[in-house]
Amino acid sequence: MSISHHLLFILLGIVLPAVLFVTTYRRRKAGGGRIHWTHKMKVGLYYGNGGLLWGMALLVLAVWYFSGRPFTEIGLGWGISPYDATAVLTLSAFVFLYLFDLYLEAGNEESRDETRREFAKLGFMPTTVTEFLHFIFLAVAAGVGEEIVYRGFMVTYLTELLGPGVWPTISALLIPAIAFGLGHFYQGGRAVLKIVAMAVLFGFFFLRTNTLWPLMLLHAAIDVFGGLMSWYLLGRKLED
Repeated sequence: MSISHHLLFILLGIVLPAVLFVTTYRRRKAGGGRIHWTHKMKVGLYYGNGGLLWGMALLVLAVWYFSGRPFTEIGLGWGISPYDATAVLTLSAFVFLYLFDLYLEAGNEESRDETRREFAKLGFMPTTVTEFLHFIFLAVAAGVGEEIVYRGFMVTYLTELLGPGVWPTISALLIPAIAFGLGHFYQGGRAVLKIVAMAVLFGFFFLRTNTLWPLMLLHAAIDVFGGLMSWYLLGRKLED
């Protein structure tokens, strides 16, 4: 590992999550009023944050390329075929748990009302078809960019840095997952726990298969569906 890899990990794995966490924590502690998100503000956020995620991914790819390392090492290949059965079962179990959690959040009117309130509390989720179409840019950027950064780069970096063994492997999965979760603290503590769990499972799949493509597709699909559900729930409320 070169000094550029160490600096990149410090920037994206420590500094950025810490800044996002502290900023959100201070805002909550200060009891700041809820922001009234206009259509223009939402669209600006979608493209601004989406652009940042693409930029982070491109930074990782540039550092990796100029250090003479192949992109297949960070999951941008088809991986080890056939895919490890344990990894496939783990990802399948995650999909099942996600669908079950989705049922708990939207399976009846009471749960839909609670989910609607959570979306409204965030403020920036799409409420119209136009906003949803713009939101897709952010969802795809998150699906691709976050997988390259938090799974492809960070898991590979820590695996090489810490070496073989059970605890080094656990650390290589947990540290990026926690950093990933802290960056989503604005969604609330419960959501962070879910996100960290997802990140650990995704990291395990990557570690056993050495490919990011299924993770990118699934991650983007989850985010797109979240935007679709927000549009459906909040849009209906506005029409009532």
